[in-house]
Amino acid sequence: MLVLGVSWLILAPLCLWLLLRGNGATRLGSVVALAGLEAATIWVNGTARVAPVPVARTPVVSAPAVAAAGSTTSCTSRLPAPERALLDRRQGALRAVTLFWTAAARECDHATVVLRRERRGVKVWLHEGPMRHRPAGARTLPVSVAGGTASVQVPVAPPLPGKGGFGAIDGRTGRPIASP
Repeated sequence: MLVLGVSWLILAPLCLWLLLRGNGATRLGSVVALAGLEAATIWVNGTARVAPVPVARTPVVSAPAVAAAGSTTSCTSRLPAPERALLDRRQGALRAVTLFWTAAARECDHATVVLRRERRGVKVWLHEGPMRHRPAGARTLPVSVAGGTASVQVPVAPPLPGKGGFGAIDGRTGRPIASP
């Protein structure tokens, strides 16, 4: 990544100067070099791993503790698809994400949520019930049910800067989640 940045700093001005002052072969070489830099940049950005979004310190309930309390044993383990996402934006930063989905007959008391920052938003993964493997950055949070709709609020700390066009994306499908 560093090499690519230094290459842009050195080669881009040189190629532009050669495009203006060079002969035919030099100009062609400059265009090829700039196209190679652009292709390398697109490739590096496409393969870069995005770090998980830090989530505020909330009481984390482990799966064994929930099972010991008896709440998870009576609920159905499932992967609910978030239908709506309410993004709490205050002072130009994302501070919390509230996710809504249709409640099941035996809705779990807790859901495991993973948020990861993406270019144009936050990718969201939801899981209810016991999990064999917890992904990195996963938080188990309480679920609220009202009128057949389940919801969970995920605080984000430190707040993520983001202006218009910044939204929630379903991590499994890659589709945007509707905002109310």
